[in-house]
Amino acid sequence: MFLILMISITLFAIFSRKPFNSFIFRTILSILAVGLYVLYFAPDVALAEAMLGALLTTFIYLLAFKIHSEIKVGIVKMPVICEKYQENFKGIIPEILNEFARKRNYKVHFIEVSDLNKIKMLLINSEIDIGICYDGDFEILEVPVYLFENSEKNYFEIHELLELNKKITELKKVKNVKISLCFSDKNSILFEEFSEFYSQEKIENIVKKYIRR
Repeated sequence: MFLILMISITLFAIFSRKPFNSFIFRTILSILAVGLYVLYFAPDVALAEAMLGALLTTFIYLLAFKIHSEIKVGIVKMPVICEKYQENFKGIIPEILNEFARKRNYKVHFIEVSDLNKIKMLLINSEIDIGICYDGDFEILEVPVYLFENSEKNYFEIHELLELNKKITELKKVKNVKISLCFSDKNSILFEEFSEFYSQEKIENIVKKYIRR
């Protein structure tokens, strides 16, 4: 049973899409190996495996993962929410995530996507770690949505059209949406760390900087 379980855990570690999950499976494999050595009356080998395999090696892996980890963020360009200036992204969402990354020692890689539906698919397939969405895991800002020329546009998009002297003859509010951040893996250490970082007061302070402009 130990051997079959160890082979299964090894396969999970090899084929897992997320490096962090692979590290966890590798640690479980070392713990099972310790149990196997104890069953075969090899306490000295079990102790070495526990100290080197289960503890030291896992710690080194996690430390390396933490230092060099990159967060892939799917974003859709929206006025004020997320805007692109040359190669850099500015706005409410980038500032929130950059502040989180600085505090937790991550690197943020923004991936521009055409629409929110595509972000949803990237999250499902674990191709990105975090994405902009409506009514997701962590609420950032609630905005009204209007029907304009047979398409839905949020408040900031309408405001941008007005600044461009776009003539708006008819505008109908259809709903309110909560612009949020969605995570691909809600059991990951990234989700837990953002949960600790996230607070309504902190988000509101960042949002106010941009709404007042």
